[in-house]
Order: sequence, then structure tokens, then C-alpha cells
Amino acid sequence: MKIRDVMSTPVVVVPPVTPVRDVARHMDYSGVGCVVVSEGQGVTGVVTDRDLTLRVLARGEDADTPVGRVMSERPVVVRPGDEVEVAFDTFRHHSFRRLPVADEEEGVVGMLTIDDLLLQMHQLTADLLTPVVKEISEPQRQSD
Repeated sequence: MKIRDVMSTPVVVVPPVTPVRDVARHMDYSGVGCVVVSEGQGVTGVVTDRDLTLRVLARGEDADTPVGRVMSERPVVVRPGDEVEVAFDTFRHHSFRRLPVADEEEGVVGMLTIDDLLLQMHQLTADLLTPVVKEISEPQRQSD
């Protein structure tokens, strides 16, 4: 299975000069906890709701602070055509819960979260068990 099959879209992308106030508003409006920071096609950084709390509010930064000053730089990025196992390995070896998904032609195309993978695993398990449950729950017919 490919990352494109389980990633979330659309993803919120802002330039590094965007004030953190506007980033927080984007997060609220879009219902996301992570925003990709980009100049052009590449991924410059990411900023999470936790980053805004710890790197802006806790440090007394101004709401007009450019997001480029508080983002996590050089994030790990996966490609939409990568196998899902690449994401599992990445999450196992790092302490983050979100991965930007980007390719060279289109730039940022999505976000992959641990939640996306858990939901996919749950769906696969349900799909696998449905025929078994059906067979168990239906009365067995005797051959005549």
C-alpha cells in the first residue's frame, strides 16, 4: 500500500514570513494540528500546535512573529509513492506523529499522521474479520 492511499489532504501550507497568529487561525479553521512551511515546492519546515504553545506563548513571543522563527526545520518528508512501511519505520525511529508528504513535481501534497495509519490498520482488520464473523454468526446448514 502506498502513502498516497492513507495520507490526509488537503494540507495547510504557509510561507515562513506568515505571522504565528495567522498560522494559529489556519489551524483552527482547517481543524489541523500541523502546518507545513514552504517556499516554493520544497518543505522548509513544520509547525505544530505544540510548537506554538512552547515556542511562542511560553517564551512570550509576539503574535506577529514569523512562523519561520519557531518552526521545526528540515523535517523528514515522505513521498506519495513510498510504501506505507517507510512511514512505519520513520515513526518508529523518530519522536514525531506527523509527516509531510511531498514530491518533486507537485510539492506538498498531503500529511501522514500516526492516526491515519491506525485508522487504516483498523479498516484492514475489519475487512479481514468481516467474512469470519459472518460465517460464525450465520446458522450452519446441514446437507440433505
